Amino acid sequence: MKKITHYILYILITYTALLNIQCSGNGKEKTPLPELVHAESVMFDHPDSSLHILESMEVPSSRTDKENHALWCLLTSQAKVKQLMKISSDSLVRIAYDYYKPTNNARRKAMSALYMGNINYNLGHIEEAMKYYLEGKSEVEKTEDYKTGYLIMSSLGKLYLYRNLTDYALESCTKAYDYAVRDSNLRYQMGALQYLARCYCISNKLPKAMESYQRCSAIAAELGLKNTDYYYDIQREIALVYTNSHKIEKSLSILQSFPIEYRPFSLIGKNYFRLGKLDSAFYYLNKALNTDNIYTKASIYEYLYRLSEKPKYNQYLKTYCDSLLFYNDSIITIDKGKQIIAYKEKYDHQKLITEQQRLKLEKADAQRMMFIITICLIVVIAVVAYLYQKRLVR
Repeated sequence: MKKITHYILYILITYTALLNIQCSGNGKEKTPLPELVHAESVMFDHPDSSLHILESMEVPSSRTDKENHALWCLLTSQAKVKQLMKISSDSLVRIAYDYYKPTNNARRKAMSALYMGNINYNLGHIEEAMKYYLEGKSEVEKTEDYKTGYLIMSSLGKLYLYRNLTDYALESCTKAYDYAVRDSNLRYQMGALQYLARCYCISNKLPKAMESYQRCSAIAAELGLKNTDYYYDIQREIALVYTNSHKIEKSLSILQSFPIEYRPFSLIGKNYFRLGKLDSAFYYLNKALNTDNIYTKASIYEYLYRLSEKPKYNQYLKTYCDSLLFYNDSIITIDKGKQIIAYKEKYDHQKLITEQQRLKLEKADAQRMMFIITICLIVVIAVVAYLYQKRLVR
């Protein structure tokens, strides 16, 4: 009987140990190689130097040193994405993603999901990208890695914004700004504010949009970005808000203050048209046709068509009408595809959220069952030990 009791105790100890291993993922992590530590430390400020370090070092073995190999794959992918390098597949970062997924390393899981999302987005796999971003969102919330949090939420916000999923975009961009503030990163705050302002514009909340743009512009000036493409892009969007608020003169005064190479001729021409200054409108709208963007061209030809209804410009009526029809037909064809994709993405988004909630409930149920089984085993051992002691006394 004593041997049986010991045997049961051994089983219980082994079972508890296995349970602890299962709950703690892969156990204690190795210390990363010095080259990997160095590469990660310079990643955000000098991704080119980080990539040079990673490509110069001996690549850790995928068989004998899986952890460092996974980290090398993750950091190499990160450095390439940060330098906007063309990446033909997600095969490299997938090694890291597959390695970290079953572990409890929430930070690495979030990072690998982020770059899986970025690479798939750039490859045009939008549904896949959204799935990875949402996985990263869940994981990064368990960490204090605010940089990765910002990058995930801003990526998700842009994905929603460009597909007119405004409510989701606003929620994501707000969270991105929160992460940027926690990280005390002015560049991230500036980027988040710009996309927040765009969300407010689409929602027709123009006062909030203007407030966000002004804060974004102030940060750009603080960072010494005046007289750059980015700064004048912000100013152009501010002018557009004034236009949509029917403050045409204010919008024009901003746009005409730009250096000539930064002036958005399309918006200037439209503002002159609204003011009834048709000669100036005709001049600037025709200058704005020097673009490859079919949406911009369609918009410009719409104004030129309206302009050609005036007697002075009636000679251009047929030309502008034909051009407008051509570009509108092209846009309709493109937008039909985008609309189908947008509805499918919205459905997939809700489906993925539901699936994540289901998995969380299943995991909680499994942990509860493990706990109950462990308690039952302890009770059984206690009862067996009690009966054995009682028998000895007899």
